[in-house]
Amino acid sequence: MVSTDSALRRLLRDTGKLLQPYGFDGSEPSWVRVEPDGVASITRTRVTRTWTAGQQVLGFNLRLNATPRSWWEFSNWRNARLGLSATPLEKASGPGLLETNGLPDELTTAWSVRTGTTQPGQHVLQADIDAIRAQLPRRVHAYARRAIRLLEPDHYLDELLTHPDPELRTWEAIVVLLADRGPCPDLDTAIDRLRECSAAQDASIYAEDAITYAHSRAALT
Repeated sequence: MVSTDSALRRLLRDTGKLLQPYGFDGSEPSWVRVEPDGVASITRTRVTRTWTAGQQVLGFNLRLNATPRSWWEFSNWRNARLGLSATPLEKASGPGLLETNGLPDELTTAWSVRTGTTQPGQHVLQADIDAIRAQLPRRVHAYARRAIRLLEPDHYLDELLTHPDPELRTWEAIVVLLADRGPCPDLDTAIDRLRECSAAQDASIYAEDAITYAHSRAALT
């Protein structure tokens, strides 16, 4: 029998070991893989604790993130304009728009660990630990492969461009990532769409940062 905190630590140690063959380094709650084209990370979500009829339930999940280098460079450019410090590549995050696209629900549903109501000291149910441990390799494999795939050259952008109904944040990311291809009709169209969305949402000042960056970036390409 183990406590809830001990059970969580053991499961996360297992997670770190499973991520090592995929090139992810670090320790709970975040494991990172830095590539020339960006950074991929797998993190533990915030742990929730609820009580039902004297039984404690811990809920948590893994989250994957892929940040193309172009997005990281834009984020630091915007930070500099705001007088903020630059973010190291290994700590970069965003745009956060595609990460779990295409993954089945059974790989994205949060896990829960329950305590036995008759066990002293609030020990967790072994069946819950065993169930998560059985699912862990498949989830880690899917998340690691998905994060790495999104960092392949232009892959993040290409997926964004297939979005059937892009919103403001999607157009912002498209504009930023398209700028790496230099001046082109696609970039002009994306800027027009971003301006249309931002005007509709009264977010023109926010959008103009991305547009200003894209023009200067494209001019250098």
